[in-house]
Amino acid sequence: MTLVPLPTQISGALFLAERTRAFLFDSARVGKSGAAIMAADMIFAQRILVVTTSSGCGVLRQAFLTWQTLPRRVRVAFVDPPGETDVLILSWGRLREGVDLSEMRGPWDLIILDEDHKASNPSAARSVAVYGQPYEAGARLIVKDALVQPEDRVWHLTGSPAGHDLGNMWMRMRASCPERLLADPAKGWPDVLKFTDFRERYCVVRPKMIAGEMKDVVFGGKNEFELKERLAGMTLRRTQQDVGIQPPRYEFMPLIVSDKRRLELEADGVKAALLQAIDANTTEDLDLHIGVHRRMTGLIKAPLIVDAAIDAFDEGVEKLVIAYVHRDVGDMLENGLAKFGVVRLDGSTPPKAREKKEAEFRQTDRANKRVFLAQIEAAGESIDLSPANELWFAETTFTPKAMNQMAMRITNVGKARTCFVKVAMIENSIDEALQRCVARLWESIRKVVN
Repeated sequence: MTLVPLPTQISGALFLAERTRAFLFDSARVGKSGAAIMAADMIFAQRILVVTTSSGCGVLRQAFLTWQTLPRRVRVAFVDPPGETDVLILSWGRLREGVDLSEMRGPWDLIILDEDHKASNPSAARSVAVYGQPYEAGARLIVKDALVQPEDRVWHLTGSPAGHDLGNMWMRMRASCPERLLADPAKGWPDVLKFTDFRERYCVVRPKMIAGEMKDVVFGGKNEFELKERLAGMTLRRTQQDVGIQPPRYEFMPLIVSDKRRLELEADGVKAALLQAIDANTTEDLDLHIGVHRRMTGLIKAPLIVDAAIDAFDEGVEKLVIAYVHRDVGDMLENGLAKFGVVRLDGSTPPKAREKKEAEFRQTDRANKRVFLAQIEAAGESIDLSPANELWFAETTFTPKAMNQMAMRITNVGKARTCFVKVAMIENSIDEALQRCVARLWESIRKVVN
């Protein structure tokens, strides 16, 4: 079966086919996978290595069978039985120390790094396995055992090129276009071949006390136009709006803790102390690790979100996606909304069960499965939740990439109704502070990639 490609997919395929190294940064649902496979046909690439997410392995295997016009055998490494293949698909999760990667080493006609933001940390095992080992802060890159070699044709695909901050751009630039990190006196650009110099040039970094230890934290970006110019000609990005997908509207959803709920919280000293600190705007004075702090805030909000969801269904909302982080927050939401029919996807969901859960939620019988509970990291990619027109964030994350990817799950081509993304927050709580940080980081990223 061959699909009719979108115009953006055709132009994306041409863009990739014309380049040995390229970055396709199209937003989710714009059609990166189809474009890359069409481009592979254009250059007659037969032997192809694909690295993608665990959930993306099945999606990419089906995509090759759907889009390719050249006959290729497709196999998923560590899942399908060993044997001869033309296209080998490997998950990022397998790229850890101790795993035998000998089968994945070339030569390959083409390497496709899908969702390549997964290897943006220079010290992570998967980054080293794919790109090589940086030495002297990146002044040297040892590629002897890396999957990607200097002579390889490599296409980078991701809708979230800088998952947390602009420093996430360094690793793939160091591997695929190191010459663009060198000094250019005519333009006034300094040498940023080293990661430390790159981050200093393009990130606002400040020391912050975290769990009793002083650490450097990125608060935003700077010199964004210069970085965008360094990448000129190697990147292509189209948004959902470019293919007719209407972007969601973002809103805050303030939650009020009632007197009744406050009395219930008095029985839990930790929650009560946190709530009192929220009221006084002194949460930073609590002797709590930030992770515990966020989890407790989520547990306080969960019953309030259940009440808000019940009201929303009474007012005519058909289906609702609620995104969360912590398992016990998901448990409270699932128990509170059980009567509406809950589909839940989290980190424990096997890859084969993901499609089944998606299909359950997509059933047109509105009385059947009306709530999809999505753990943000587990459900932010390769899933279509567009039957819902609203997505609520019960909890937030520190990374704008994860938030943005999750929000895009409810959008789709040809969907006429406006989608709404709402962030539940208690005023003066950690959610409000986190959202300001995420918004600041995302604004800096958009200046470079959009």
